[in-house]
Amino acid sequence: MTAGYDRHGPANRWHRLLAPLLAMLLLTGGCAPVFLAAGAGVGYYAGNKKAARKVDRFFHDLAASIRTSSRRTTGARQTEKRFGRDKGAGARIRLEKSVLVPARVARGEQVTTVITYAVLGAPAGGVRVEETRELWLDNRKLSLLRRETITRKNGTWESTLVFRVPRTAKPGHYRVVEHVRLGDSGLRADNGFTVD
Repeated sequence: MTAGYDRHGPANRWHRLLAPLLAMLLLTGGCAPVFLAAGAGVGYYAGNKKAARKVDRFFHDLAASIRTSSRRTTGARQTEKRFGRDKGAGARIRLEKSVLVPARVARGEQVTTVITYAVLGAPAGGVRVEETRELWLDNRKLSLLRRETITRKNGTWESTLVFRVPRTAKPGHYRVVEHVRLGDSGLRADNGFTVD
């Protein structure tokens, strides 16, 4: 035995503790702080598992509740009358309105968001339009609620998304940010609601 080395001593205990902590750090991509005290490390890990389960439950409940629908509310001629006809402009989109109800909601209740936009100058077969909806809390994006690329013909389109606020949602001011894109052009709508 080498002088000053005890294989069961305090130095070896640190090695046994550091190996799993370093492995955890590598597996989490360096995102988790490492505590060297065994009790604090175990408590942190257990607490993080609970927080992770709560976050997972939030996103699972949110995703499971999402429902979408869309319909053409106005034909091509009526839409052209409202926005004017510009034969040389090519395909384009125009925002008519965006609505989110209710403005104040409790956990477990539904939120409905509707965006209405016009498609003009599209060829007979229609154009590919991308609709994106994101959920934000304060200034932080929480989730992509829906991204969908669909073919739209000329006319006015109403696209609806309904979701239930998860029971694990924090109180605060949330926003649904909606984008509709056609090629390089796009439009954006931003509506908020408060969770009590």
